[in-house]
Amino acid sequence: MKRYLILTLTLLMAACTSQGTRTDTTQVDQLKPGRSTVADAERLLGSPQSVTKRLDGGTTLGYSFSAVKTDPASTIPAVGPSLEKATTTSGEYTAVTFDQRGLFTNYSRFQRN
Repeated sequence: MKRYLILTLTLLMAACTSQGTRTDTTQVDQLKPGRSTVADAERLLGSPQSVTKRLDGGTTLGYSFSAVKTDPASTIPAVGPSLEKATTTSGEYTAVTFDQRGLFTNYSRFQRN
């Protein structure tokens, strides 16, 4: 019984992993163009994965998130090789843009599934 419990827990832990900060559009939509600041964005969204100072003097905060999901059945030797799509990867990136004064201008969001 104990051996099955350990095997089950191992399979569940191997089934999904993620990293980064997932941003919700309802959070980003709270930022007001020309009024919200970099500090406001970090308060709403957390610390960004990247901060880019642009040539025009503005700033872009980058938030990325990625996840890998593995079908637990794919780890079973007799079944795994026959599965067509055992692992799926998804990701998203949100760029939050500010002007030279540090005021919010807009954001872009890209998703990959």
